[in-house]
Amino acid sequence: MAMVATDLKQMLSINIKPRHDSLTDQYNRIFMVKILMISSLIMGVSWFKDSINCIVPDSHGISGSFVSATCWIQGLYVYKELQNKFDVVAYYGMPINMDHDGMFRGTEDLCVTEPQLGTEPSESCVPMTKTFFLQYQYMPFLVAAMAILYYAPYVAFLSTNQDMICLRKDMKSDNMDAIKITKQYFSYKERSSRTLLLRVLMNVLIKLLYFAANLVTFLGLNNVLNKEFIGYGTSWSKWSSLDNHIAYDYMGLRGFPKPGNHLLPPFAYCEMYESARDVKHVVANKHKFVCELSQNILYQYVLVVLWFSIVAGIAISAIGLISLLLNHSIVFFGARPYGVVSQKLFNMLSFRELEYLEYIRHRSISTYDEVVQLLRDNMMSGGTHNHNAPSGGTHNLPNAPNIDDGYHMHPINDTKRQLYPLNSLPRKVDS
Repeated sequence: MAMVATDLKQMLSINIKPRHDSLTDQYNRIFMVKILMISSLIMGVSWFKDSINCIVPDSHGISGSFVSATCWIQGLYVYKELQNKFDVVAYYGMPINMDHDGMFRGTEDLCVTEPQLGTEPSESCVPMTKTFFLQYQYMPFLVAAMAILYYAPYVAFLSTNQDMICLRKDMKSDNMDAIKITKQYFSYKERSSRTLLLRVLMNVLIKLLYFAANLVTFLGLNNVLNKEFIGYGTSWSKWSSLDNHIAYDYMGLRGFPKPGNHLLPPFAYCEMYESARDVKHVVANKHKFVCELSQNILYQYVLVVLWFSIVAGIAISAIGLISLLLNHSIVFFGARPYGVVSQKLFNMLSFRELEYLEYIRHRSISTYDEVVQLLRDNMMSGGTHNHNAPSGGTHNLPNAPNIDDGYHMHPINDTKRQLYPLNSLPRKVDS
């Protein structure tokens, strides 16, 4: 257990450091992945250590270990019609009298559907519906597999944003050069407008993938848990607000089941056939046992943590998507460049290049001014690149279009104005 506790501590630890993706993305790809892996580890420990224990009277002459193994394989069940009953049940979904497996048509009175001591059952006795529970068999593996859904968008993020990651590394380097940055990230010869547009659209898609990962996990667990997972956290919150003597009374004073028992009951029925034959005896019998599933208690607590984490993930992913769309809207509709030349430069740059400029401005305003000045000079000269020009001279990009349109008629300080107001674009978290 000490080793498990150490592993859990290491898995829960999150290093606080600058990262390339946003905080909303980090919640999903770091926190949710850790929560799912820890949940899988806890369930896995229970999966290996806990077993199903059934009440097997000595008079039956059956091995208890064989019964437990058989019930683990075949699954256990409770009656659906008794899930909200409390006055006629011994355990959740299980009648006091084990023989009662039906209800009289049009009533809620229990009855027997099989012959008893030669007496045929009533025709109006309708068999109750069995709800089987086998989640303990595969739940640790399923939860671990769901972590892949949360990490896959980050792999797409790294592939899509290699340009921005490289720009951030260049901006942090000691030999940061505005000419090199301008040539590498604003070169008309090297860039592809379709590629830059695809990068912008992919970032929106990545936000949608994080949202979809939470939604698929939420609905997937709901489908696996007999459609009872969606309202699990809400029911748990309401139940936890009850007084202690009502919330934990298991003898029928509470008029509704515990949310955890409703999701995964700790007691259930198991049915099996006994068959054996030798030269003297032939045994063929049907057995029905009451069994306990202690692992379901642990699953209940793990799943309530997952419920709140996933619901928070859905909300945080939606906030991340809305935030990205708002930032894009500000760039498209909020930026107001000063001057005619700045307006032309703004129209010439792609949206991705505006993102480059915004990050450069955030990191170094002096480098930003140099890059913008270089871009303006390139607009004026028509594309002759001079590698040996001084810092304040003309540094032209290859194949840059000549869009000089009466530039000499504008005020000279127009070349010193910023491409767009400093507060017109959202500030990105520096990584």
